[in-house]
Parts: sequence; structure tokens; C-alpha cells
Amino acid sequence: MRIAEWLTYTSMEQLRQISRTYHGEELITHSKYDLIRSLLPKLGRKGSYQEQLGKLSDIECRFLQLLVFDTSPSFTMEELLAKGRAALCQEEGEPRSLVVQAIKRGWLFQGYSHHTQYLYHVPSDTRNQMIDCFLSPFYEEVMIRPPLYYRDEEQQMIHDLKMFLEFLGKHIVRTTDGGGIYRNQLRQIMDTFSVSEELLNGRGPRFGFGRSYHLYPDRFSLLYDFAFYEKYLIEDSRGYLCLAEQNFGNISNTDEEGLILSLYRFWIRLYNRPIPNLPIILKWIGSLAHLGWFPVETIKKVVYPWIRPFYYETEESLFTRLLKMLAHLGVLKIGEESTGERFLTLTPTGIKIFSDVSAFQEKVIDVAFIQGRD
Repeated sequence: MRIAEWLTYTSMEQLRQISRTYHGEELITHSKYDLIRSLLPKLGRKGSYQEQLGKLSDIECRFLQLLVFDTSPSFTMEELLAKGRAALCQEEGEPRSLVVQAIKRGWLFQGYSHHTQYLYHVPSDTRNQMIDCFLSPFYEEVMIRPPLYYRDEEQQMIHDLKMFLEFLGKHIVRTTDGGGIYRNQLRQIMDTFSVSEELLNGRGPRFGFGRSYHLYPDRFSLLYDFAFYEKYLIEDSRGYLCLAEQNFGNISNTDEEGLILSLYRFWIRLYNRPIPNLPIILKWIGSLAHLGWFPVETIKKVVYPWIRPFYYETEESLFTRLLKMLAHLGVLKIGEESTGERFLTLTPTGIKIFSDVSAFQEKVIDVAFIQGRD
């Protein structure tokens, strides 16, 4: 519902709270109509929202981003408090006070029916206006032509997933004592791929980004974990990898669009554990990339406040990893100018994915899967 409708349905108590917030004092009236009429100029205009944004602290601004970029129809109080904790980014503060302030500012309204009285909602026009306010400073940074060089891996990951499974169906594949495919055979598999990777050289720690992340390079690790999770392959107790014939029949008959959506959702669930703020990071990347060819350096500045180091991974390496995997998934095209400046934009698949999938609604994958326990 729009803000005018929410004002109509909300209680006189909240209307008076909002009035005190915007007028500095309580309007002396017993008329709900008069209260609503006095508030609409403050709550229904983009200029008013821009003015509000300019007065917010960094924490309040982050909380508002988490509210408006998450398109869930409603939130429980527990979900709002989780957003408050995320907005604090380990700084001092009280999550509940952020929720209370959002209610007083008319960003959140409590449901009015028996079924929604414990749920909170962001008015649809408030959400759209706020998002536009967040994005409008960046409109002029869009490059009107493609960069000189760019790569586009759209649909190639699904092709390579099918090639991997076909290889398992035609060859005997054994694994080492550590559980990994022997290097010579792994190279054979990768030679069938449209996008290949360098095999791991064994140096440096690798953990946190999947069940087989310590065994294989990033892209293949994701393909392997997805195939195992979906039961397209079986790890035999004798050290063999076997194709699950029945499930491979299912994947052969599944449209590529459905497969890439499933793979993208799985990737979010896998990477959300080491990168807890992944949903809002993806929302910013997708929103800016949707504008056209957008500078990578600007995106980096926008999302860095949401990235925290993960063991040996720095903010820089995590950001680079995210863009690389989004390119592998066929979501982003990443290009470069002769000056070295990089740009990115959404592929047609990426536009579809960001329209259909809300990362906020994807649950973190069970840690038992990461640790290799059934």
C-alpha cells in the first residue's frame, strides 16, 4: 500500500508520533484527517525524502538501505532487529532504537488486521522514492557506450555443469585420499569447459566458501558443490565419483533459465556465511549495474562499508571475488578501457535474476554441508 493508505489505517498514536517528529510539536487536533493532511507534504515528496537522507547518521542510513532495498512484503520485529544489528556494523548502538525511529519517521507501519498486527511494512511509494534518492547521485557516472574490451560468460556455467556431468557418465573418476579429483583427470574435465581455470597450487589457506573450496578453484568448486547438493553426483565410499543417472535426466530436461536461477540461489546461500551482508551488497551492485556501464571503483566505494574481512580475506579480495563469481554466473559483464578503468553492467540473464531473486530471502546453507557431514 502507499503512504496515504497506511496513514489512514494506522493508529492516532503513531500519527501523533510522526507529527511530533516532523513538526517538532504535537498538532492540537482530534481529527485524524487533519493529522494526515499535515503529514503528507512531509512523507509523499521526493524532495522531503532527500532532505531526510541528508540528516541521517551513517548507521541510520545503513538501516534505511536494509529496509528499502529488501522488497519483502513485511518484516517481523526479529527481522527488523537483525537489520538493526547489521546496520551497526559492530559499532556501539541499540538496534531497537533504529526500529523505533523508523516507525516515528513513517518509514514503517504495523499491520492493522488480525493476521498482520505483529508484522511491519514499508509503504510502496516510500520504498520507491527512497531507492531513487539513493541512486540519483550516481546517474551521471554511467558510461553511454560499452568499454573497449569486455567479457560475457552468460549461459556458459550451465554448459560447463552439463559437460562435467556428462564426463562423469562416460569415464571412471577416482578421488584422492583427501577427496579431490586427481589433477590429470581434473585437467581433462576442465579442457571440456568453455571457461577454464588454473588448478590450485596447494599454497595458502582456502576455506569458508564451500564444501570443496579447499580442493578446487572458485568456479569449479561452485559447480561441484551445486552438483553434489542437488544429488546429480554421488561420492562413492570406495573413492569413486558417480553420476546419478536419474537426476542427470532431470537436469537434461530442465531449461537453462531455471538452472541458472537455482545455481545463483545456491551461490548466495553458500557465500552468505563468510559475507553476512551479501544481500545488501548484491542489491547495490545490481541496482547500479542496471543503470548501464557503471564504474567499478564507484561501486567499490558504495559497498565497502558492508564488507568485513573474513580470516585471511580482505575487503579488497572479497569484493574482487564477488565480481568474479557474478561474471562466472553470467550475471555481470565486466569491461575495461585502455586507461585501465573498469566498468560493469547486467547481462539479460542478470536483469532477469535480479528481478526474480531476492537475496534477502535466501537462507544461509547449513554448516554441516560446508563441513562435509551428511
